[in-house]
Formats: sequence, structure tokens, C-alpha cells
Amino acid sequence: MTSSEFETMRKTQLADAIAQAKSDSEFRGGGFRLVPTTNKKSGEFGFTIDSLNPRIHDANLLIIANENEDVVQFAFPSTVDQPLDVSDGELKQFGFFPGIHLGHAVADPTRWIVKAALKVVKKAATDAIGTIAREAEKQLKKEEGWIDLNEGFDVRATAERLAQAKGKRVLLFVHGIFSSIHGAFSDLAAGPAAMDKLRSAYDGYVFGYDHWTISKTPLENTLDLLAAIPADADWSVDIVCHSRGGLIVRSLVADPGGANLANAELNAIASQRQGRINSVGKIIFAAAANQGSQLADPGKIKDFLNIAALLASRSPCFALDVVIGLARALVAAAFDLPSIRQLATTSDLVKDLNNAATLITSERVFGVRADFDGSHSILLEAGVVLDKLLMAVDNDLVVPYEGVAYPHPAIAAASILEFGTPTAKQGTVWHTQLFEQPDTHDFLCKQLVAS
Repeated sequence: MTSSEFETMRKTQLADAIAQAKSDSEFRGGGFRLVPTTNKKSGEFGFTIDSLNPRIHDANLLIIANENEDVVQFAFPSTVDQPLDVSDGELKQFGFFPGIHLGHAVADPTRWIVKAALKVVKKAATDAIGTIAREAEKQLKKEEGWIDLNEGFDVRATAERLAQAKGKRVLLFVHGIFSSIHGAFSDLAAGPAAMDKLRSAYDGYVFGYDHWTISKTPLENTLDLLAAIPADADWSVDIVCHSRGGLIVRSLVADPGGANLANAELNAIASQRQGRINSVGKIIFAAAANQGSQLADPGKIKDFLNIAALLASRSPCFALDVVIGLARALVAAAFDLPSIRQLATTSDLVKDLNNAATLITSERVFGVRADFDGSHSILLEAGVVLDKLLMAVDNDLVVPYEGVAYPHPAIAAASILEFGTPTAKQGTVWHTQLFEQPDTHDFLCKQLVAS
């Protein structure tokens, strides 16, 4: 994808997301400038909006873009701790939000524009998923299911193609949050065409599972993935996964043995795997959230949304309209959705996967990870200064560096491709860029083509 094509796609996704909010009667206005201000009660520095529009008084979600619309961020104003000033002809202090809620620090705030001030109605989590999250994901993926990567990154696998793979060695790809098979892995077709080598090595039996990541939990995704495989497929699988896809793959290959776990679905997954997957070979965890992400922990979710919006603004791996859909759904559900809850480092799912046995073998598991330093990053050119304390551990902006390969699965150092380390950080490769790197292409081919 060229830079101009990506710019067009990003602006289209932003417009589509705002149009969907308008369709749901959430839109209160747009085109407002940020105004630096001080909270009258606390003395805290932050921002408000330069507007006399009375319809924005109760807005609880702001979608903000810089003047070029090449970076999108969110703000969550509070109307509770600052009285409104609605005098005619004066700035209406509809709400106040600290600077830390807006990308942690924004260079020249007067050059940022509120594209949409939304009043998102509070809903139960199940309602928020049904009315907001699923709509956002439908815009990206009309349906869930297998992509036939032998034919391209957007071609649905037919029942006949899946049946032809019966008893074969098959390579599976599983994408991460806010993404799709095309968004996550299409860069493998660039350069020396690593994907062509993989297709040849697996006789064309290469499939990717497109799925919803904010309206379903990783466990639901895993059950759906298995249900989409023919019951008698008897596949011998190798797997490449990215980001949240690591939790799906770990769930797929868990071997709980009837253990009393918090998530009974893991036993159902092991049962449904019978007949469909004969054996598990090599697994490559790329920037995998194998131990969850601190950004999904309670208290960090607003940070997570702004990092996701920033990365969606800079890379096609994340879909901006889906990120905005999650922001709306989380506000509606008071920042408590099951799909995000299972991604937290403290989740019952992470604990269960660490305690359960697995089909993964130490000699056949590999990792790709990055240790990113925002202070040396080209992301600074976007006008957003990344907070070094966003996560209190080494990370790639989304998942912790250590969690990719420790404690479960425990991946040997010789089996990991690294972009930066805790003692030698770098600022050019972050979470959504791993599959752009020629070194990643070579690493995948080294592990999988000669298998």
C-alpha cells in the first residue's frame, strides 16, 4: 500500500466512524479548537473546547485529529468536577480534560481539532457490544472466516478448498486486535515475497482466520475458529500469530485435561479440536500478548485507546474505524468489556493458560518482539509525545517485551528475533511494524520453509 493510498484509507475510516456515530445519534458537533485552561477546582492544567454550541455540554467522548488528519486521539471530558459556564457570549466550559488524557502530551494543542464531540449513551456491556462494537467490525470485515492466502489476502476460503486440505500440513495465520488478515500480514507479499515461499512450502494450504476482536473474547474467537474447520480435517498445523492472536493460539493448543479452570471454554476447545487438528508443529508468536497487556488493565484503558489510535494513524495493521468503535463501546459500557478484560495481564484467561498444560513443545516455538523507545521515534513527528511510563516495563507500545516469551510459553533466546532489547532499545520498529521488516520475512522462512 502506498502512502497516498494509506492516507486515503485512514481519512475514509475516520469519516466512516463519525458517520456511524451520527447514525446512532451520538454526534453533538465538530470542528472545535482546543483551548488550554485551568480546572477551577483543582488548579490542574488541561483543555476545553472553544465553542458556544449548547449541544456539546454533555459530550463524553472527543475524537481529535491534528490539522493534517494524520493522527487521531481521544479525550474523555468530565463535566462532574467543573461547573458549566453557559453565559451568553462566553466560552462554554462544557467540560475539562487533563493533558495526560490526550496522547500524554500534545505539541502545539491549538493545531488539534475536535472532529467529533459525542454523547455516548451508557449501556450494559452486552448492549454496547451488540450496537457499537459489532458495527465497527462489520465495516472492516463483512464476515468472519478463513482467508485463502494462496489466492490473496482478501479471498474467502471455499468449503471445497478447506476440504482439499484434509490430512495435509497446513499453515495458519491469526491476526491481533483491531486488525484483519490483510492488515496484519499483507506486508509478507512485499520485497522478496516471503508469502510466495510459504505458499510453495505448504503446497498452497495457507489460511488466515479473519475474526472480530472487540465484540468477541479470545475464547469465543478460538471456538469459532475451530468450528470453521471441517470436522474431519485432520490438519497438521503450523501457526503464525500476532498481538492478541497469541491468546487465541494459546487457547487453541491448551491441554487442560479436565482441570478445574476459571474458563470452562478451554475444555470445550480441547474437545472440539479432536478430528479437526491432528497435530501442532511450529508456532511463531510475533509481538504476542501471551501474558496480556498492562494497557488493558483497569486504569490504563484510556491510554490503550490513544496508543491504538496513534498506531492506526500510522500503520494499516490497525483499522482506525474499529479503534474508534472500541472507544465508543467502552464509554458506553463504563470501560468494562469482556473482550478487553481477557486481554489484561491479571485476567483469569492469562492465569488459566499459565496453569494449564499445552501442546506447545519448547523446540518448536519461536518469537518475534521489539523493545521500543519513544524518545527516539519518528512518531514524535506526528506531534504526540509518548509517555515513557505508559507501561512500567519494556514494551513495543502495546505488549510487554518479556511477556512474549516468558513465563509461558518459555521461548529460548536462540529462537527469538528481536528488534531492540532492554539494554539496546530502538525507536523505529513498534508493535504494528514487525511484518514490514525483511528480517521478519527471513525469520519466518527460515523456521517454516525448511521444516
